Amino acid sequence: QINRELVQAKMQLEKLTRELEERNRHLEGIANIDGLTEVYNHRYFQEFLDKEMNRSRRLKNTLCLLLGDIDSFKKFNDNYGHLAGDYVLREVAALCKSGLREYDLIARYGGEEFIFVLPETEQEDGLTVAEKVRSAVEQHEFNYQGVKYRVTISIGVATFEGGGKPQTKTDLIDAADKALYNAKKKGRNRVELHAEKSGWFGRAVK
Repeated sequence: QINRELVQAKMQLEKLTRELEERNRHLEGIANIDGLTEVYNHRYFQEFLDKEMNRSRRLKNTLCLLLGDIDSFKKFNDNYGHLAGDYVLREVAALCKSGLREYDLIARYGGEEFIFVLPETEQEDGLTVAEKVRSAVEQHEFNYQGVKYRVTISIGVATFEGGGKPQTKTDLIDAADKALYNAKKKGRNRVELHAEKSGWFGRAVK
């Protein structure tokens, strides 16, 4: 009788332990996800980029960072309201996510900005992914409560060479941000590359 009770108690404890572990994993997942867009949040992106840059250094390969910003989004919110704006953010996030590989990352960087980490990706491949994202957003018909909208996105692309000269995470993000600024400056709805050796050159691959 005692042995049977001990076995039952042990089984119950193991069940509770599994449930607790599952709940902790769920909570951890929620903590890493942006509540509105359901892609990763800024904090998780920072951790992920640290890991991937370290891995690129070890393997001496290339990583691409893409920073995208929905064009004239403040104006869109002013004209159509924040609920329509929230819908657009969710739709853009879903469009971007669908075009990535399983081990790529998309996160909401802030406001209407999305950031992408593409491990083991050469510069040309990163530009191709950026153009696919840009094109998908441009061609998508956004339909909120029976009203149809058109939205575009500008994207800056930067690369990190694991076997190249030392570069910090801040340097890499800043390079992508400068490329994005250049895309906005050149008229929006563009993909621009930050190339350190030759300065800027545009990739409005449309």
